[in-house]
Order: sequence, then C-alpha cells, then structure tokens
Amino acid sequence: MANLILDIGNTRKKAAVVEDGKVLELHMLNEDAQQTIAAMCEQFSIKRAIASVVGRKPKWDELLPPKVLENLHILSHKSLLPITIDYETPQTLGMDRVAAVVGARQLCSEGPLVVVDAGSCITIDLLDDTNCYRGGAILPGIGMRFKAMHDYTAALPLVELSAEELDGSIDTPMTGRSTRASMVSGVCNAVVYEIEVFMRDYKCTFPGIKLFLTGGNADFFAKRLFFPNFATPNLMCIGLDRILEMNIVN
Repeated sequence: MANLILDIGNTRKKAAVVEDGKVLELHMLNEDAQQTIAAMCEQFSIKRAIASVVGRKPKWDELLPPKVLENLHILSHKSLLPITIDYETPQTLGMDRVAAVVGARQLCSEGPLVVVDAGSCITIDLLDDTNCYRGGAILPGIGMRFKAMHDYTAALPLVELSAEELDGSIDTPMTGRSTRASMVSGVCNAVVYEIEVFMRDYKCTFPGIKLFLTGGNADFFAKRLFFPNFATPNLMCIGLDRILEMNIVN
C-alpha cells in the first residue's frame, strides 16, 4: 500500500508517496500544496499519511483530503518505533532525526551507522548494532555560518554558494585569495573536517560503521568527504514510511 509522507521542515516542506520503502513521487510544497497533495492522493489511492513537523504546524483539515486525515499519524516521541531510544530528554528530541536513522536501517539491515542530515542545521546521529539510537550532535549548517559571519561583523559580505559550488562542479578552495573565497574555504572545509573527525572517532568504537548522508546539502558533502558514504536525499521519507506501518495498520 502506498503512503503519503509529509516532511514539514524549517525551510522546506515536502510531500512524498512511498510504497515498500521506495519513493514513487516527491514534490516540494508551496502555495498550491493542497492541490498537489490531493492529486497525489487520488493518483496513488492514498488512505494513510504520516507527518514529521519541525517547522510551523499546518492546518491539517485544509491540507489533506478527509479520508486521509482520518488516518494521519503525527510523529512524536510516543510513536511506536522499530528502534529503541537512549536519550536523556526524548520529549525534546527532534523526531526527524529518528526518522532518518530508521530510514538508514531500512537500507542497511545490520551494523552500526551514522546519519548526517545536512540542512539548515547539520545533525549527526548514531544508531548502534543493537538498533539503539544513541544520540548525536547538532552543528550550524553552511548557510547559518555564512549568515553569522555577515551579521556579527562590520565588513564581511553575506555569501551564498552557487549551484556549481554546491554540486561539486567547482572545488572548494583550500586557500582563499579573496574575502569571499576565504569565507567559502573556512566554512565549507571546516564542516567537512568536523564530520570527518566525528566519523574517525566513531570508527574507533564501532568498527565497520557506515555513513549515510541526507538533507539538502547531502551531495555537497558526498563529493568532499574522504570517509565512504551513501548519499540518500529521501532517507527520512523511507524511515517515516516504516514508522507509519507500525502505527496505522489499516
């Protein structure tokens, strides 16, 4: 059965149709979100939905068809999960992080793994070989770092990476020869090094650990990290589909 997956983030909103762990269709949501979702539900005969909400909560009755609204599960720390959670404050845990590691486990059935979700913030999350979520780290994302340097200095410009810089067509300079290039070097290389150090240390404790990359900047890091990795932009959708199957059985 195909399911509707809603990912309501801080900066982006997505709707996906997932069946048996495969993303059949994906749309970024904008002003015509209601029409987009209605068309997806009709095309794939959708009867169930799950939502991960990090940003502003939508008006569900305006967004979803009535039959789907009846079988909507909102992801929370009370949701049934295929993994256990070892976290001191589960009520404050961003469940999008949990959904991503569940998605990674669907693609990698055994062994420890780390998920790096590279979005507005960068989250690093660890799932051990007993399927226990152990927590992780939250880092400022690329855009946030550029904005901070601009906002808290008098002369530094606000840098936005070009499409070519993001997709790896243009290499990140090691030694910047202009102010912009120096800022790009500092931000981009620093984030890559941070992730590399996390993985180096995790590998000491968890030999054979695998790295999954997801989020809007997943491809950026996939081409720059020396540690072997799997870039899966729709990892959270796969995880949410698995969680939905556990929480709504009809």
